[in-house]
Amino acid sequence: MQSIKSVAVGLYLGIAAIVLAVIGVASPAHAVPITTPAGLSPGDQYRLAFVTSTSRDATSIFISVYNTFVTTAANSQPDLLALGVKWRAIASVFAGAPHDARDNTGTRFPGLNDAPIYLLDGITKIADGNLDLWDGTIDAPLNIFEDGTLAPSRLSVWSGTLPDGTSQPLGFNLGDATPVLGRTDVFSDFWIQLGTAPKTGEFSLYALSDVITVVTVPSPGALILFGSGLACLAALRRRNRSVRPA
Repeated sequence: MQSIKSVAVGLYLGIAAIVLAVIGVASPAHAVPITTPAGLSPGDQYRLAFVTSTSRDATSIFISVYNTFVTTAANSQPDLLALGVKWRAIASVFAGAPHDARDNTGTRFPGLNDAPIYLLDGITKIADGNLDLWDGTIDAPLNIFEDGTLAPSRLSVWSGTLPDGTSQPLGFNLGDATPVLGRTDVFSDFWIQLGTAPKTGEFSLYALSDVITVVTVPSPGALILFGSGLACLAALRRRNRSVRPA
């Protein structure tokens, strides 16, 4: 007959496994985007930013083309798709409306759709809000891909944008002959304007989400795990009672 001690050990290990599964302590097999930054509380608001792991040319004069491109990159990740938010390119174009990156991303005015901006590593904040984003520098390099992995050093990114969020002079916006590029390994104004390239070249783009609000509703996956855990605990308890000595 199985000893009380072995049953107790089994019960302990079962509980530990359930707790690890529910709270996500177990290490993931690969990097994933973290969609709720550490330290935020229910009701807090924030934005997320990333640089696309995919690249494209800058031949289009319409910002909607670049918004679609970064949205496709975001929606390739189930965790980002589940947020249900819009994604927009941090870029300025030659024609079409809006022209400026700060208007396209809704970051033109302090206090309006204003929130701190984080990368997808769950800890790095690149700006305290709209004003901080366009004051000439950011707080950290914008160097995390949509899948949560680190971008290579010195990765160039289409921008067409001045450090204040407005479009570059004629000839240097996306859709112009030689659009301006930024780079992911710096947080001076070089993050948004460092050099130029022919518009037919292929480079990444920066993406910025709408404002997101922290909620307390658990994900369906967490509820399933929790329910499974309760079922396992009930089974272990029944087993424990069945082997008690007379």
